[in-house]
Amino acid sequence: MKKSLLFLTIILLAGIGCAPARVSSPNDFMPVEGKASAPNSDGADTQGAYERRIMTAVSYDGLTFTQNNIWIADQAHVPDAVTRDGTIYLYYTGWIVGDRLNTSAVAISEDQGKTWTYKYIELIESGPIDRIVNPDVVLLEDGTFRLFFTAGNPQSIHYAEATDGIRFTYRGSVFAQTDDIAVDSTTIKIGDTWHMYATSGQGINRLWHLTSTDGISFTVYDLISFPNAGVTSTPSNGLWVDDRFYLFMFADDGSIGSMWTKNGFDWYPSGKIHLEPTEDEMYVKDSTVIQLDNGQYLMFYVTNIP
Repeated sequence: MKKSLLFLTIILLAGIGCAPARVSSPNDFMPVEGKASAPNSDGADTQGAYERRIMTAVSYDGLTFTQNNIWIADQAHVPDAVTRDGTIYLYYTGWIVGDRLNTSAVAISEDQGKTWTYKYIELIESGPIDRIVNPDVVLLEDGTFRLFFTAGNPQSIHYAEATDGIRFTYRGSVFAQTDDIAVDSTTIKIGDTWHMYATSGQGINRLWHLTSTDGISFTVYDLISFPNAGVTSTPSNGLWVDDRFYLFMFADDGSIGSMWTKNGFDWYPSGKIHLEPTEDEMYVKDSTVIQLDNGQYLMFYVTNIP
């Protein structure tokens, strides 16, 4: 994108601050800056939160985004955001999260993304489950936060609910296989049907497509992949634009594309590139988007820590 257009975008969104700060309640922690060493001794594992960061991009139509160089957290990935009564709740899994390791947290903004408060997610009545990873949040019609997450052995999808977006009461498992895994879910509701896509252990980008009528009891509809424009891509989150739901995809070239649906069953390549990495970014992925009160769109995405 031309520098003049990027400069105009930054000026128009100058109200969004460039550093985390406190809002109405104190921080439980402040996010770390910089990367950590890979957990294994040879340093070969470079697929975790420890070498990733969450940044933001902006859009006027929900489809074409421009980076605005706003940092949310280092050693963080798989974000998912919802809004309630003008407040943004950004959930993510981090490597070093305050005094905790490899768990999820929520960044909360009460001023449309200008400043942020960072809170631990509390899990109540959880039994043997001691942490949440891969947060997947849906806001119910009554304002309840329903949080799907990965836990257990073998890994499977569980859920918990909260009224404040922070203190979640564990409710149970929504999908588990005795001979396979289900991890890192993405959940959307279209009409009366809930659709959940979760990664299986059956090869790269082989996803469980699960359906439900109540958002609690899910059954297998299919085992699929997303061949976006002929390239198998990994989905993250999406949004409705007009009458289409766009599910954002991480492509092999490091950009964010999408496929769209109207019913959750039939998917079509959009042919759109929503965001491309800058010179300092090796890739952009794992996007989640909310619409601000002024009508603009704010994307949270994951990239490498330089």
